[in-house]
Amino acid sequence: MGATITVGTEAANVINVGIQLTDASGDATAAANALDFYLSSDSAGQTLETSGPDAIAIGTDGVLIKNGSDSLISGKVISEADGDIDLDLTHAGADAFYLNLILPNGKIATSGVITFDATT
Repeated sequence: MGATITVGTEAANVINVGIQLTDASGDATAAANALDFYLSSDSAGQTLETSGPDAIAIGTDGVLIKNGSDSLISGKVISEADGDIDLDLTHAGADAFYLNLILPNGKIATSGVITFDATT
């Protein structure tokens, strides 16, 4: 399994991050999947983000389960049957971090930088 992660543009302090889970052939998965996620402050996914966004929620696709019910930096995401997930991250102020998905084979899929610039 793999993941294509697309970081949107900030609008009104919200950045949408779209995720498409893929099978071994690179096609969209044909079943719902649950994956652990966490935010990091580095592109290698090895330094946990300490504060994270002000809020994190599902945009339109998938289910979000936050660790401890209110964690802003880790939890589980569950895709729709076609492998789609999208998250809305909200943050007032400047910050940058990365979304990391732990794939079933243990590999980590990391997004491009998610940058809030405090001006939109």
